[in-house]
Amino acid sequence: MVKIGYGKEIVTPPIGSGMIGYFEDRISKGVKDDLYARSLCLNDKDNCVFVVSSDFCWIEPSVVENVKKMISEKLKIEKPNLVIHATHTHTGPLTGFNKDIIYTEKIKVDEKYIENLPSMIFKAIEQSYRSLQNVFVGFGSCNVSGISFIRRYKMKNGMVITNPVDRTQIVEPSGEIDQTLNVMKIVDEKNRLIGVAMNFPLHPDTIGGDLISGDWPGMLVEKVSKEFHCEAIFFNGAAGDINHINPFDSQTRSPQITEKIASTIFDSVRNMLPEIKCFSVNNIVFSQDVFKLPKRKISEKDIEQAKKDIEKYSPSNLRYMVANALLMQARIKGDTIDNPVALLTLDNKMGAFFLSGELFSSIGLKIKNIMDVEYKWIIENCNGFAGYIPDEEAFAAAEENKRIRGEEFPDVDVLESIGMEASYETSPISCRVAPEAEKELISQFKKLWSRHRTMNSG
Repeated sequence: MVKIGYGKEIVTPPIGSGMIGYFEDRISKGVKDDLYARSLCLNDKDNCVFVVSSDFCWIEPSVVENVKKMISEKLKIEKPNLVIHATHTHTGPLTGFNKDIIYTEKIKVDEKYIENLPSMIFKAIEQSYRSLQNVFVGFGSCNVSGISFIRRYKMKNGMVITNPVDRTQIVEPSGEIDQTLNVMKIVDEKNRLIGVAMNFPLHPDTIGGDLISGDWPGMLVEKVSKEFHCEAIFFNGAAGDINHINPFDSQTRSPQITEKIASTIFDSVRNMLPEIKCFSVNNIVFSQDVFKLPKRKISEKDIEQAKKDIEKYSPSNLRYMVANALLMQARIKGDTIDNPVALLTLDNKMGAFFLSGELFSSIGLKIKNIMDVEYKWIIENCNGFAGYIPDEEAFAAAEENKRIRGEEFPDVDVLESIGMEASYETSPISCRVAPEAEKELISQFKKLWSRHRTMNSG
């Protein structure tokens, strides 16, 4: 019988820390709501797995490695099975000193906070380990519409634009959206509800400003915890090209949208929980791998043009930023990018795939189609930073944009992705992979899933 434990720890940075999420150094002036690391420990006779959800934009690999060392040393678990997920809030701090990410160059980092962060996360993990108890679990899923939208649009001139400003030129969304809400219900041996885990794909980018916040995922977890007097945890899905903005509804840009998203998902959870029947899980199967994704190909011609753009444009200009990012990527050696991934299955009922980076919804749906279990979870932004992982169609659209306009990126000053009038997700600012990344990711996942299912049957 599987045991599950839960732990949480506040990981709010000091006021005055830089905030990640846009292309400017926002200094935090207060705390709207605390940030947390929340940990689930899942344990059967053969495996102990820690799955952490943290209120960050992403988690640096160095933090993950330091937390693993603490688990080994303090909990005496050799080679711990650990996934640390970042919900991707845009109103939180950096979690390390990554010099390869263009838009973090000038953001203020509190060195003492970074030094202490692994210890804070470990406290949540230790709590989850110490609180292990026999449980029964159940699963449910439903479609939640009206709060999430493909943010890339085909325009009347044939271009595909991320978050276009002029909605009158929109023809249709460009992409396939997954609006599946997954829920795991956890009860104790007396059938008392003790935990709810949730998975839904949507960018947490509704707060903005200079107050620290976990955005709508933090609000959702708080609502569930208070209403049902239980612990709660949230994991974001494949939301690389999904956000909350409906270009035909001005209310989706209003301050009330955070509450609307959290309340809509909460209502679905509340309706679903009574219908979920719980059972005894006997087997946890956990496997890990490092996928090798093809890196963006950068030619000498690209480098020369980038150098010219650096000289020609101001640092706040989009073309300058793209050029700077391109030159930074050109310095990274090798033909592939490592993407740490993991798979977790509970009996033959539920499977969760964890990967680094912001995955396009269409790729997430293709991965789900491969998973021969009833409940399929995709969880992005885990154990590192990989940038966007677009589908092949997005790269083809970027090439078509270049043909139509003559230049891939307009000559504009820009502080955030909205208003770029370009294919943002495939730009060097946010994307390191080549167009073949989708094909390689699917291929490597099929092999991992096959090996994992063999372990499960054994």
